[in-house]
Amino acid sequence: MSDGVNRVMLLGNVGNDPDLRFTQGGTGVLLISLATNESYLDRNQQRQERVEWHKVVVFGKRGEGLEKFVKKGFGLLVEGSLRTT
Repeated sequence: MSDGVNRVMLLGNVGNDPDLRFTQGGTGVLLISLATNESYLDRNQQRQERVEWHKVVVFGKRGEGLEKFVKKGFGLLVEGSLRTT
């Protein structure tokens, strides 16, 4: 089997103010709750909206920098790899 590609792009809105924490080694870890939504027509032709929540984790200096200006309601485009727990 050939090597796969683990790449995802999410465009959504930040649900809460991000939470910046630090590891014991001093590395910054920024936790962001991101909501993506889509609208569709159901069987009765009624418009429905579906919201998915994503946990986004940003490590290091990038996370520390983002924490300064990303706030609740902020529109955000995230690109990275997908990991499930």
